Amino acid sequence: MKKLIVLSILISFTINAVFAQTNPDLVIGEFKITKIIDGDTFRFEGLDTSTRLLGIDTEETFKDQDALQKTNEIAKIWEQFYATERGDSKFPVKTDSPMGYAAWKWAEEFFKDVEIVRLERENLKRDRDMYGRYLVYVIAIFPDGSEVNYNIECVRQGYSPYFDKYGRSERFHDEFVAAQNYARENKLGIWDAEKNKAYPDYEERLVWWNKRADQLQNYETYYRDNLLCFNLLEQSEYERLKGYLGEIVTVFGSISEIKKSKFPYLLRIPVTRNESFELVIFEEYQSLMDELDFETLENYNIYAKGKLTEYKGKLQIILKSADQVWMD
Repeated sequence: MKKLIVLSILISFTINAVFAQTNPDLVIGEFKITKIIDGDTFRFEGLDTSTRLLGIDTEETFKDQDALQKTNEIAKIWEQFYATERGDSKFPVKTDSPMGYAAWKWAEEFFKDVEIVRLERENLKRDRDMYGRYLVYVIAIFPDGSEVNYNIECVRQGYSPYFDKYGRSERFHDEFVAAQNYARENKLGIWDAEKNKAYPDYEERLVWWNKRADQLQNYETYYRDNLLCFNLLEQSEYERLKGYLGEIVTVFGSISEIKKSKFPYLLRIPVTRNESFELVIFEEYQSLMDELDFETLENYNIYAKGKLTEYKGKLQIILKSADQVWMD
């Protein structure tokens, strides 16, 4: 812990220079942590909703009273355990791991002497995710007055990769990249997966997440200014979409659910916890399920183009051709 505190103090000079220029509107407030649930999930006193920490994604962990016992059990057969959990999935999966437990305990130690943290937004455009959670950077304020961005330090110490699946950090991208490079070069945490019983497929994860980050960047570059294009990752864009019924529109988002127990098949793109946009496939066009690789499409951001209709309060596009759906 002494080594960590010394490191934190050293890097705080650089980080404080960034904070000094922070737009006050990006500060949500200062709060006391009431519970550390795992390496990237905290509860804060006085905050009206839960949070998701930007730029990090620590591994999952058992959280019940016998968490340590369960962790030790899977550690003995970790390679086999993870292989079974992943099965034949084309994409890496999340599951409880010894590294997830280690990240949880490291977070508890990191904040042991921290009474107050400052929560900051990424930008003023979007500060909550589709579930209503604040998207935040957690700035630890130590007793000596030094400040450390926990999100970046978590990556630097190897307890999380730089997680850009939902977009690259606008404020701290370079710092996250440097932190990840440091952890990889020194084989810290997840970057020595065999020793530390971490997910063994981070190279696959990085390729996957970076592709998604590129997709988000491409949307901003090539589609943002097109009034007939709508980013369903932003609730304000979904509200704007409601004014275009009957028009040919293009929507951008991520499929979270495919319902095909009966016709019509429904491909749902979530907007909020309770609202979603639907791509509809009627029985006469069921061959689209074979033409389109939905296992891949489900794991990336996609575009869908067609006439905007509404059915029972749900906005939707009816799919009749495979070229109505694509990803870049």
